[in-house]
Amino acid sequence: MLRIKSFRFILIVFLSAIVFSCAKKSPNESDNSVTLQEISDVLPNPFKGFAPWVGDVNPVYEVKLQEATYSWSDIEPDEGVYNWARLEKDWGNIAQTGKRVGFRISAAIPGSGHDDTPQWLIDKGVRMRPYSIDGENGLAPDWDNPDFLTAHHNFIMALGNRYDKDPRVAWIDIGSYGFWGEWHVYLNDSLAATQATKKKILDDSFEAFPTKAKVIAFDDDFATKYVVDHGGGIRNDCLGTKDSNDWYLESLNGIDPTLNDRVWKTAIITGEFCGSDWGAIQGTTERFQLNYEFIQKTHWSFIGSAGGAIEPQSDEHKKNLDKLHKKLGYRLVLRKVEHESSIEKGDNLAVHIEVENQGVAPFYFEWPLVFYLTDSSSTTALMQGLDTDIRKWLPGTETFDVTVNIPEGLSSGLYDVKLAIHDPDTGSPGVMFANTGRDDKGRYLVSRLQIN
Repeated sequence: MLRIKSFRFILIVFLSAIVFSCAKKSPNESDNSVTLQEISDVLPNPFKGFAPWVGDVNPVYEVKLQEATYSWSDIEPDEGVYNWARLEKDWGNIAQTGKRVGFRISAAIPGSGHDDTPQWLIDKGVRMRPYSIDGENGLAPDWDNPDFLTAHHNFIMALGNRYDKDPRVAWIDIGSYGFWGEWHVYLNDSLAATQATKKKILDDSFEAFPTKAKVIAFDDDFATKYVVDHGGGIRNDCLGTKDSNDWYLESLNGIDPTLNDRVWKTAIITGEFCGSDWGAIQGTTERFQLNYEFIQKTHWSFIGSAGGAIEPQSDEHKKNLDKLHKKLGYRLVLRKVEHESSIEKGDNLAVHIEVENQGVAPFYFEWPLVFYLTDSSSTTALMQGLDTDIRKWLPGTETFDVTVNIPEGLSSGLYDVKLAIHDPDTGSPGVMFANTGRDDKGRYLVSRLQIN
């Protein structure tokens, strides 16, 4: 009887071993598996974070954006003669820094100390009208004047011819009209343009910059609606207090109650603090939680120029700025990459990917996600773009399946599988994931694959 029991025990153990060895391995289950690990670092990624004035330096963060407002008269001092060097002054070597530019044109900048409408245009008979705002006095053009509108069209077309395909330019802040180009003539209602004129000014930017991302200050309801209806985003030029934040939301709701909840999914939301640098410090110290929650609710990608170079006031303030930076725009974490552990040459590899976006907005640009196989010396054996649109990676978790063809000519062996988001302007990795495993070329090790 004892021998029978012993035999039964041995048989059970033997059968269990067979079942275990024959069980199908789950994807990535091998001796060469890779664990995806998240990091908490602030990442210097493009199109997000802080955007100081052109030429300024953020005291803490490696910024990838900068912005400026330019006077029309400075850029076109004589009709048809353009001072591009003035516009591009202090942009720096963007090919080295990766610090792209956004800009706006204005024909009336309070406090500039000179006429921002070109003198040659004034000499043609465009009437200049006095204004007073924020303790500053100046002269604003008659926006409705036909000569003004013709000259404006020609100027914006020249800007578009030069910068619409320029990789140094990240976005266009549609300006031209109102004080600072912010689409308001606050406390100077007699200076307002007709709706027909506003439409012509807006149409100029859409015609001149068909490929560039565009935003507009929210101060004019007609202009804001027109821009977002044509695929543009919104600039909030007065972040910082409960009243100003409420005013922004009330303005959008007055145009369309769904505006705040829908525009950010496809177009940039950005802005700056009221009260310049001091307003930015107050808004991120004593009112940090108010503005942190508001930025999440309204889905900002970056802050600037007032607020683009905030000096930390304490260790706690620095921690809050880190927290804010990581929440602005997108923050991508690779959570899962699954596929069979081995494959035959010539077959198609099915890959399941899970990415979490911990930010408040998607990545708005059509950059490819690229699959790599690298050998033991980190040499690229295969590089293939994947069929997924990263612009659809909204906040939360995105899962998708892609297929990679394994070429017949590939050598047999064990390969590292790496992923990277490529910058089309450079043809190389341009976005950092919040993960370990990044190599010296910006690619992330996610798994390994045996090719037979």
